[in-house]
Amino acid sequence: MELISAPIKRLTVQTKWEEMRIIFLGDFQWAGKSNHGTALSKLKETIAEGVERGAYFVGMGDYIDFLSPSNRQRLRAAALYDTAEDVIDQKSMELVQEIFDLALRPTVGRWLGLVEGHHFSQLKTGDTTDMRLCEMLKAPFLGSCGVIRLVFTRAKTSQVPVTLWVHHGHGNGQTGYYPLARLEKVAADQEGIDVFAIGHTTKLGHLVKNRMGYRWDHGGAAYHRTVHLIGTGGYSRAYIEGSKQGRVPRGGYAEQQMLGPAVIGSPTLIIRPTRSKGSHFPVLRVEA
Repeated sequence: MELISAPIKRLTVQTKWEEMRIIFLGDFQWAGKSNHGTALSKLKETIAEGVERGAYFVGMGDYIDFLSPSNRQRLRAAALYDTAEDVIDQKSMELVQEIFDLALRPTVGRWLGLVEGHHFSQLKTGDTTDMRLCEMLKAPFLGSCGVIRLVFTRAKTSQVPVTLWVHHGHGNGQTGYYPLARLEKVAADQEGIDVFAIGHTTKLGHLVKNRMGYRWDHGGAAYHRTVHLIGTGGYSRAYIEGSKQGRVPRGGYAEQQMLGPAVIGSPTLIIRPTRSKGSHFPVLRVEA
């Protein structure tokens, strides 16, 4: 788990905060220009609109479709020649460069962080393709799980914190248990988190959980807070008409396993720091 904290100075006029938009991007599973599994045009459209509106981005994993965990395990056991490993590294980095050039380049410097997914390549150098992508995007690499604390500041005295918990996800996600029901269980064990986000299943969902809190200053007071649970969708198409593997008419993993159709697209988290009755607090909403 990686913990990062970022001060955010956003103010339009002296008495009004500016909104911040955060777009969750992941599950592209880019497999090359000859493969049509990635909804590239939709991904580019989401990015272009986000950049135009000044959005920041969070990476949810599975940026390329290369090696699964079991593939990497078998590859390590194969004891390949160095030259064979070099070829594998070169090809995996070609995929990273392609998705960067075709879609992600406009987002450089606008990432809060990226978690790793299941599909990546472990390079001979010891780092991974996900880590290399972060270097290209000038973004923090969050590993398996990331907690991002944003602190909105104004006039050095007013601070509004918002904390995000981000994970690629785990499991096959065939049932309604994913993603929101799984996040409900995770949220029950975590304190101080405002937003929980999970990828992996290419399902888009949003659930607001209401909680009560208590302060004991000035005689004690109860207050209400909300926690947002988000399934972050994706850009990997599950069913593709005319799909082939070589010369054989055959769908990909999702079609073969009878998984549900994928959701193409991303949710946007909108944060608006607010002042009321002398207190500062964030107002959060999610747009699909």
